[in-house]
Amino acid sequence: MKFAIRLTVLSLAVLVMFSSCVSSKKYNMLMEEKDQLAKSLAESQDAIKKLEQENAQLMQDKDALSKDIAAVKADLEKTKGEIDKIKQMVDMKEKELQSLKSDVESAFADYQALGLTVDGDNERLYISMPEKVLFKSGSARLSKADKEVLAKMAGIMTANPDLHLRVEGHTDDQALVQGAAYGDNWDLSVARSVSVVRELIKQGVAPTQITAAGNGEYSPAVTENPKSPETRQANRRTEFILEPNLKKIYDAVK
Repeated sequence: MKFAIRLTVLSLAVLVMFSSCVSSKKYNMLMEEKDQLAKSLAESQDAIKKLEQENAQLMQDKDALSKDIAAVKADLEKTKGEIDKIKQMVDMKEKELQSLKSDVESAFADYQALGLTVDGDNERLYISMPEKVLFKSGSARLSKADKEVLAKMAGIMTANPDLHLRVEGHTDDQALVQGAAYGDNWDLSVARSVSVVRELIKQGVAPTQITAAGNGEYSPAVTENPKSPETRQANRRTEFILEPNLKKIYDAVK
């Protein structure tokens, strides 16, 4: 009987010890799993925080990029508007020059057979009058016929008060004879342009519309065979350079 009781007690002790060992192992496993979950949670929270920060930065970058795109679009529209204005200005200037060229060619048609030429580019109109049309050789004095020629130019200028006219005197490369009224070709070319300007003013052209200049022999129209009579004759001329008023055109499209 005693042996049976002892055996029973021993069995119960072994069972308790075994149960205790199992519970401890399970507990340790649960704790380890808890630690792993806590670590995983912390890592997930860090990852979420990092993603939130990156998302916030991306949103800032997006906003900045949107502003940059809006600014570029605004600049593009502004540039496009300016280009359109420039095109309008160019078109207006070309039309004005073409109309002016037509008027000039009509006014001086009778003198083109004498060598008068009318040329132009996108900026201005050039009228070249040789000595056969304007001035006698070595002189800056205007004859009655010269004044009649200039009356046509004065009519164009007074009809177009926004035009500017540059009058340039040119000579050939031959030195003036001793005792001539002018010291050299510079003096002669300047004297001629000044004579033209004064006459145009007498005929009603505003002084603010005109500029006088002299180039002497140093801006030849022809450079081939410089000593030939034909070349020298071509270089003795008075040039009229007509230029539209850009401010007026700019104001018209502003």
